[in-house]
Amino acid sequence: MLRKILVGAFLLVSASAYAVTDYPDGFTKCAQNTGATCSFSGTRQVALGKSGTFSYGVFTNSVSCTSSNFGGAFSGVTSAWCSYAPTTTTSSSSTSSSSTSTTSSTSSSSSSSSSSSTTSTSGGRGSTCTSTGSVSIDATQVINGTTFDGGCRTYNPSGALGDGSQDEGQDPAFRLNTGTLQNAILGNNGVDGVHFYGSGTLRNFRWTNVGEDAFTLKEGGTINISQVTANDGEDKYAQVNAAGTVNVSACNVNNMAKFLRQNGGTTFKITATASNCTIGNQNEGIFRTDSSVSVASLTNSTCSPSGSCGDEICIGPWASCTNSGNSGFPGP
Repeated sequence: MLRKILVGAFLLVSASAYAVTDYPDGFTKCAQNTGATCSFSGTRQVALGKSGTFSYGVFTNSVSCTSSNFGGAFSGVTSAWCSYAPTTTTSSSSTSSSSTSTTSSTSSSSSSSSSSSTTSTSGGRGSTCTSTGSVSIDATQVINGTTFDGGCRTYNPSGALGDGSQDEGQDPAFRLNTGTLQNAILGNNGVDGVHFYGSGTLRNFRWTNVGEDAFTLKEGGTINISQVTANDGEDKYAQVNAAGTVNVSACNVNNMAKFLRQNGGTTFKITATASNCTIGNQNEGIFRTDSSVSVASLTNSTCSPSGSCGDEICIGPWASCTNSGNSGFPGP
């Protein structure tokens, strides 16, 4: 009889221990990865996971528990579980009764955060975020068409994404398939920063140490970047690999080779603007292109320290490259 009790207790403990690894601490299990509906109230962070590995998304009111809603994670693994966070997530997007994916990633759940965050509301230059905690990520955080609010947490990529060097082919920490990323800090390993696939918005964001690039426009669209701070990049701050428009405002960018570069040897048209920015210690200059149809403008900005922004604002055969209301920059 004693043996039966001990075996029963062991099985109960084992089952409980295994179940806990299928959802992050504090989350509530709601559906298995079979297309079942995970329902909750408000906008919540939802995890799809198994055996201690999780893919995260932000959804409103419900989500179908399928791998496609979490960036393809756990495809074909019907024993993975969806679970939702105990508190609602701040988002500037409108809510609805349908599920809306904001970000997904496969990562270890090693986050610590406080209940407060700093959100930019002023017209100053640079991010206003003070870190409220840290999150370790080992896969790209994918934002699908809505708003992800990082709560001013610091996101620290692991070596699986890259080492933050100038090696080509590193993965981004964040990928926007349209949508908005706001109130976040990228930690000391900047990997390949933020990738935009189509139009998107990035605001109140800080790159602690820019890796391969701070951000890249990968597919055409209009991207609006504001209230951002970026430090210590070996090459360029912005990389543009597709025809589109890049608008940067209220930025503070320091210690790069150049501010923006259209992909070398390409001739498609880009439109690049920088306004109300503080830019300093640029080894080469501000804008660079090989395209004779691209246009750029720099307005109401300051080079600080004065004279530290390279030899030219406009490098290459720009169709139009203008500057006005600026101080401390070199000539055209």
